[in-house]
Amino acid sequence: MKSNFFSAVAIFFSIIGSFSVERYIQKIKLKEDNSILSKNVLYELEQNYFSLLTTRAELKSVVDVTDSILSNWSYLNSKKVKNYYFQNQYALRDDMKTILASRPYFNSKQMYFNSLINSGLILKIENEELRNDLEEIYDVLTFKYDYGTANSEKIRAWLNSKMIQNKTMNQEKVFNENYDFELYKYLSHRRRT
Repeated sequence: MKSNFFSAVAIFFSIIGSFSVERYIQKIKLKEDNSILSKNVLYELEQNYFSLLTTRAELKSVVDVTDSILSNWSYLNSKKVKNYYFQNQYALRDDMKTILASRPYFNSKQMYFNSLINSGLILKIENEELRNDLEEIYDVLTFKYDYGTANSEKIRAWLNSKMIQNKTMNQEKVFNENYDFELYKYLSHRRRT
């Protein structure tokens, strides 16, 4: 009877011990997973920050070129526009349509943010202020800012219609012979959006 009792006690403690070891292993694994996830989220935040800085610089260049065009409107030609553009280059192409209508886009990286939100791990963050800040950042990253798209399309449509009207593909010639108040208005709106 004593041997059965000691056997039962030994089995009981070995089961409790194995549960403790399992819980300890899970705790270590959770800490490692959280550490990896936090490093990845931090890396993603840094990449988004640098992407925002790039977009901001490109927007400043767009504004500078547009301001130069508008302030020199009365004695403007495509050569001067291209010169303003080359001083503040913000796109890879140098045709008039690109110079007048292109705008920079912010491309956010959000794979780890999505993982954090979708897996529910964000709820496990005990620091409420940090959790709220991460949720606000996620909202900003997932919101698609689409300012200026309609205006850029109007500028492209203006150029396309003038090309058809003049029966030429030469964008510089079309600009030099046709720039008018309508284009001035679109560029002025571009400056503000």
